[in-house]
Amino acid sequence: MKKVCPVCKGEYEGGEVFCPVDAARLVTASQVDAGAGASDDPLVGQTFDKYEVRRRIGEGGMGLVYEAQHTVIQKRVAIKVLRDDFSRRPEVVERFRQEAISASRIGHQNIVDISDFGTTPTGSSYFVMEYLEGEDLANVLAREVVLPMGRTVRILQQCCRALGAAHEKGIVHRDIKPENIFLVNRADEHDFVKIVDFGIAKMSDIETEGEPGRKLTKTGMIFGTPEYMSPEQAAGKELDHRVDIYAIGAILFECLTGRVPFVGDSFMGILTQHMFEEPPPLREVNPKVEVSAELEMVVYKALAKDPADRYQTMAELGEALEEALEGRVSKATLMGHGEPVKAKPRPPRSIGPALPTDEFPTAEGGSKTGLIALMAVLLVAVGAGGVYFFLKGDPEPRSEPIAQASTTDPPDPVAAPPEPEPQPEVAPEPEVEPQPEAPTSVPVTVTTRPGDGAEVSVDGDVEGCEATPCDIQVPPGETVTIHARRGRYAGEIEVTPESATTVQVVLVPRRSRTPMRGTMRPRMTTTSTSMMAGELKVPTIFQ
Repeated sequence: MKKVCPVCKGEYEGGEVFCPVDAARLVTASQVDAGAGASDDPLVGQTFDKYEVRRRIGEGGMGLVYEAQHTVIQKRVAIKVLRDDFSRRPEVVERFRQEAISASRIGHQNIVDISDFGTTPTGSSYFVMEYLEGEDLANVLAREVVLPMGRTVRILQQCCRALGAAHEKGIVHRDIKPENIFLVNRADEHDFVKIVDFGIAKMSDIETEGEPGRKLTKTGMIFGTPEYMSPEQAAGKELDHRVDIYAIGAILFECLTGRVPFVGDSFMGILTQHMFEEPPPLREVNPKVEVSAELEMVVYKALAKDPADRYQTMAELGEALEEALEGRVSKATLMGHGEPVKAKPRPPRSIGPALPTDEFPTAEGGSKTGLIALMAVLLVAVGAGGVYFFLKGDPEPRSEPIAQASTTDPPDPVAAPPEPEPQPEVAPEPEVEPQPEAPTSVPVTVTTRPGDGAEVSVDGDVEGCEATPCDIQVPPGETVTIHARRGRYAGEIEVTPESATTVQVVLVPRRSRTPMRGTMRPRMTTTSTSMMAGELKVPTIFQ
């Protein structure tokens, strides 16, 4: 099928989706001319089951879409008709019926409303849905390539609300992509979202008609579009609603950068990257991207490999988008494996050699430190006494005790020894006050943006603290590099502190371990793909 680049007007044959020249999304001839093929379509002009078919307005891999009018109430509607070759396959017809059931039972304003189901005169199944005027997100991206943050968030918040309502009814879309996000312009609202095409939706409580207990999908089957598949979906594993959260993350990535997270030369090449490679930083894909650090965190959390590391509900993702747009980080964004990142304050540590901190117990339950202090006091006291003794000389002789009266004659008086000449007193030397020692470290308060709870190290190998905000000690006047890391986000800053200071480290996603093979390659396909497990060797990590 021939496709055209809306930017360079180049024409391409084959399965290309992005223009290899300017990376714009290619459009088909039917998208350029919505009426293409209508003149020779046998259904155009026919009336069946109260519906008059007027023109063909679109087509997909499994069906054709027509504009029609209800012959009684004169209401314009859209009719999706299953292709003749698929209408002969019971499992496809059943899936088509389930698409109608799943979309109609959700009953949400952001999901296309389906009102009727039937069979054409030629035996093809069809369903009737509301007529939408606008264009899908794929066409918008083909024309504009990159969307502003505000517009991207507004569109995807509506998707979150719609898919959240579907998940509450036990319905997982499994094929969310720009082609299935239709944008309607209302009088009071621009870019009003309608989610379409629940053709491969998984319904937890609906079984195949006529065969109770039989499911249409089995573990080991792969359904979806490779560029938006979650790792567990790519591996053919059991799925839940979090595959839709991953797909929204991939669309968010594409809207902000102009390219899907993973591109490759083959179907399996793309799936392998989803399973094993981290998505590249947004600015590596598009250096001109204008995205806040808060919104970038939302992108990478939604694209987490482990479903437990993603947002657990569409409500969480929608709230995170809103807060990121306002420059805040939601609690759900900081959570991993269901547990919040907890700050664990720790006393600041010096990066110099650590002094011994063992304390020896004493009989009184004291310590070596206390004993040393007491000994120092005694030494000072003894030292002071020694100085006094040395300065004053020998002590005055003590007088003898008075003798008791005696009847004997007293002895002749003995002349008293001459008193010693007084010695001149020596003035003590003035005490010299010790000079204050130069500080060996200065405190640096480390904060991180967006959010706290990052582990800090200095120069890559000296441990600083476990969770920001926190204080660390660094040598004054020396240039050091402070590193901060939380999960897949990291940042660093060089400082040369002379005194106490505060620094802020901006956290960004770390670079992927495996470099991308290109930045703007076209995707493989946008059509949904089904593959049996026997045709796909799943890596043992997912077994």
